[in-house]
Amino acid sequence: MKKLNKKAIEKIKDILLAQKKELQSKFYNHEIDIEGDDTDKIQGKIIATVNSALSSRDKEKLQRIESALKKIEEKTFGICEECGELISEKRLEFNPWFAMCISCSEEAELQNKRKAL
Repeated sequence: MKKLNKKAIEKIKDILLAQKKELQSKFYNHEIDIEGDDTDKIQGKIIATVNSALSSRDKEKLQRIESALKKIEEKTFGICEECGELISEKRLEFNPWFAMCISCSEEAELQNKRKAL
């Protein structure tokens, strides 16, 4: 089975580590003013909801980054979780935490659309 070259893996690892550092440095604990009139209360609730959603999204992204870094350590990075084939280097440079090759991703998306109907 083919593997990604070491230079490509190191480049992707650097990208992942930079993204991880950026996510870990974010804080969503802004002071939210819910005192005042009804408009202030509504705005405060909207800001809190958005911050919570962003935080959840960032936590999910961080988990994907951690998973990709673990795969690098285990020397399984870049291998499609569905078919076992090599995920293209360009695809991984675009999004290093992709776990499936393009073909398997398209198939999974198609199946999800069928389930939604």
